[in-house]
Amino acid sequence: MIFDEELNGYIKSKQREINKQIAKIEDFNCRDEYFKVKRYLDEYLEGALEKRFIVLPGLRGVGKSTIVYQLMDYLINTKNVNQKNVLYLTMDGLTSYFQTDLLHTVDIFLEKTHKVDKINLDEKIFVFVDECHFDKKWAISGKIIYDINPNIFFLFTGSSALDLEINTDVARRMFKEQIFPNNFKDYLLLKHNISFNCKFPKELKNMIHFGNKKFINRAIDCEEIIHEKLSCLNNDPKIEFEKFLKSYSFPSTLNLDEEEAYFQINTIINNIIEKDIFSVKSFNTSTTDVIRRIILYIALQKPGTTSHQKIANYLSISPTTVREILETLEKTQLIFNLKPYGGGGKILKKAWQYYFLSPSLKAAINFEIGRYDLDSKECLGILAENLVASALYKMTKVDFKYMGLFYPPDKGSSDFIIRTKFDDSIPIEVGIGKKTKSQLIKDINKYNSKYGILVSNRYEQITHINNIIYIPLMSFSFI
Repeated sequence: MIFDEELNGYIKSKQREINKQIAKIEDFNCRDEYFKVKRYLDEYLEGALEKRFIVLPGLRGVGKSTIVYQLMDYLINTKNVNQKNVLYLTMDGLTSYFQTDLLHTVDIFLEKTHKVDKINLDEKIFVFVDECHFDKKWAISGKIIYDINPNIFFLFTGSSALDLEINTDVARRMFKEQIFPNNFKDYLLLKHNISFNCKFPKELKNMIHFGNKKFINRAIDCEEIIHEKLSCLNNDPKIEFEKFLKSYSFPSTLNLDEEEAYFQINTIINNIIEKDIFSVKSFNTSTTDVIRRIILYIALQKPGTTSHQKIANYLSISPTTVREILETLEKTQLIFNLKPYGGGGKILKKAWQYYFLSPSLKAAINFEIGRYDLDSKECLGILAENLVASALYKMTKVDFKYMGLFYPPDKGSSDFIIRTKFDDSIPIEVGIGKKTKSQLIKDINKYNSKYGILVSNRYEQITHINNIIYIPLMSFSFI
């Protein structure tokens, strides 16, 4: 068929592009997420066949494609896998040009390139599928092929809403590694080639979640190593941290100046609005402007001042439309919500707080409209609170999936509360500049907490005094 010949031509062109894509990233360092996925490849090459349906969800622009190119480089140039056995696809291109799906594309690849069907394939094939959410049937196609032949290894990347397309049968087969924006550790590695072998992020997260002396001492020991390493910087670490906080959460911005970085981040946001949102939910195209206005509204507000009804009144639209748009924005993971701490009544009555997945998103929007002085203490304080919220949110998704993250609903309270596996309620306060611990002490007493956490740029090192753990903001950013 003419259609299949054209599709085969497209497949071959994508295979020829692999070397060009690899060349673009040959000088890039590898993030931790790369090594997590590389283990799946190594185990598969060594004969373990169970972990061969890998999914990397994440917000647009967080570096998923770069990880894919690095993995293909590893297979072809380190493990000597024949390049014809590596198939790289972008589903947005396939669906746009050919209106076809993954299952048919793999069939054509095997038929034309390997002269075999998927049942009789007897050599290992590696299929990397970028932007898989543009094919609504990607998950079931992957499951079908997974069940037919163990000689095909799949890696899918896509928006954070991929879970919507994963049923129970698929979930049993897949292994998921969610990709998040840079933390400060990533920034130092990718921007300044400074690597940290110390397990500081792990010990830091354990200290926050468990609060016991063992993890506090381990975190303090690791922090000392971090400080020694930071002496390699050609700049004051605090200045580098502020640059990261404001502008450099996304890998694609690292070689840009601040203004260019904000332009790039706003381009990412526009692509999410114009492409990813409509792959999650069908809105009328006229809704695009409303979506932009809601994102802008959230970016301009301090946390705790937003409700569906307030947004609806401000924009003169229905609360139902606001709710649907916010839910969709959360599914793309551009934003996430925190619910008020307490019983069901409070959750229903009180507004939810909304944060961006990284502080750079909020900063970029505010820069574009000239709203904030991004060097002011007030602005840095708001971005710092967003950074802490994002890091805690990441902990709930990756490290402690049973951990709850909330905000205290009463006035004069701390910024966040985490609820641990042991049902302990731990208040967390964030501050730039002068910050007292009075709100934290009040919440420790109110919730009968074993300890509280104060995150601030006033401290140089982790300190434990009485029932409060003091964490420097820069150290916290390694999560």
